[in-house]
Amino acid sequence: MNKDNQFLSYFPLSMKAHEYQSGFRSKPLHARRTSIGFIQSGSGCLFLNGKRYPLQAGSFFFLQPSMKIQLMCDSINSMRLHLLHYRDVQLAFTEDGCEAAPSPASLFDEAQPVRLSSPAVIDSLLMKLQQSFKEQGLVGDMKKQSIFYELLLHLHSQQKLPNLTVNESVQQTIAYMEEQYAKTIQMSELPQLAGMTPSSYCRAFKKITGMTPGHYLTRLRMVRAKELMGEQGAALRDIAISVGFQDELYFSRVFKKSEGVSPSVYLKRSDKKIAVVSSYFLQDHLLALGILPIAAPCFPNYYKTPSGFPSYLHDRLVDTVPLNAERTIMTSDVMRLSPDMILKTEFQKNPNDSKWNENGNTIFIDRSTSWEQYLRSIAARVHKEREAERIIRRMTLLEQAARRKLAPVTKHGKWVIIRLLPNNCRLYGCKDHTFTELFYRRLQFQSDERVTHSIYKDHALDDLIELDPENIFIIWSEEAEMNALAANKRWLSLRAVKDNRVYYPDTREWDPWGPIGREHMIRAMTRYFTQKVREE
Repeated sequence: MNKDNQFLSYFPLSMKAHEYQSGFRSKPLHARRTSIGFIQSGSGCLFLNGKRYPLQAGSFFFLQPSMKIQLMCDSINSMRLHLLHYRDVQLAFTEDGCEAAPSPASLFDEAQPVRLSSPAVIDSLLMKLQQSFKEQGLVGDMKKQSIFYELLLHLHSQQKLPNLTVNESVQQTIAYMEEQYAKTIQMSELPQLAGMTPSSYCRAFKKITGMTPGHYLTRLRMVRAKELMGEQGAALRDIAISVGFQDELYFSRVFKKSEGVSPSVYLKRSDKKIAVVSSYFLQDHLLALGILPIAAPCFPNYYKTPSGFPSYLHDRLVDTVPLNAERTIMTSDVMRLSPDMILKTEFQKNPNDSKWNENGNTIFIDRSTSWEQYLRSIAARVHKEREAERIIRRMTLLEQAARRKLAPVTKHGKWVIIRLLPNNCRLYGCKDHTFTELFYRRLQFQSDERVTHSIYKDHALDDLIELDPENIFIIWSEEAEMNALAANKRWLSLRAVKDNRVYYPDTREWDPWGPIGREHMIRAMTRYFTQKVREE
């Protein structure tokens, strides 16, 4: 028979919830029907054909008739299991009609019989499927099968996923917390979801977020609470319940400890007109958060746009007054605009002196090597913390995608980074700088292990000659300085120069300190290096 006339089909039959108390262990038995088991909460073990597999919230497994199974609950609390029975058939269409037979194929992956998915995704699909079982008639049957196929496609994709890295495993738990923050979340379940020990999970979580899991969950709840406070007529009790607190007084105590003011005081705050005085494009952070500043720094002699803003910000800041950061910015230039808030960092020709200190609406932002720290600090001032965390998560995904695309380049030899200035070759270190942190740690270019200093070292041509590196990456350098170096015989003697492994893209508008500029830079860097790979 022509295989084109054969189809596989799957029909959900029934679904039932089971709850097993702590210490429960079933008798060995044989599965009677094709089924899928979903662990909704708690933890335990599945013994399948004599092999032991751990279970936790989000685990799922397929059962075939005659399989020998045994279940055990080993969590302190009970383990809740949904068992979904279904039928799989092979349909063969002939000239005389249609014939049905048991399917010879199986959804079951014998190599990995137990897999893990997001409990929130599974719960949502199971809830929809459970509702469809209550609907009668042809439409109800169609809806039931449609949702079942959606569930099967999700499970199939989870079975095909490769093993996650530590970073990706932690990111999965962060996504779970962001979906479930309004419900009771047991901190002990998060390491299980990540497939890690509690101690290694907490270390990895703090390295990625700078916070403990408990602190991160509190931040999520406080961010959402502040968003709800912006809505007219919202009662504090309702807000508390909406973000996972059953006790309004306890919510108020946590809110004041987190935000420094009580919820009632916070409710009296209003939106503000904001000016930026900085050598960093903090307007980048504000725009990403959906706020247009009334004034912001520009560099008219460096950027070629009419405003002196980089091209990726120029069109977005048409209503923003450019403040020339190449000279001293006078307080009068800013105060005439009547800002409600001034975001100020200390930089050349613009110290945090008494004139700025006298303005009570000036907020001084500490310098940092972390763009996320700038974003979170600004977001806290404008009550946009939730949006900031979304931006950071999106940027993390962008960095991970870029790392995968750049793998053919990053695996090829060791790298050093230099910047050419008039009569100065600046050699960057491997830490304590926003660009090198992105280049080496997040994108995983391999640094030359002999470069051990932090930030950068000026007048380091001799150091560069002594290193004689495999790959040289030149950033933020003018063509005149590049041409002067190209005429230097010592430079020409370097093996990276001889092997044509000096990389000099146009980095004038590469800015890792803000989310918009960072995305612009990562995409440009990826295009540049992937093109180089094709050329080689």
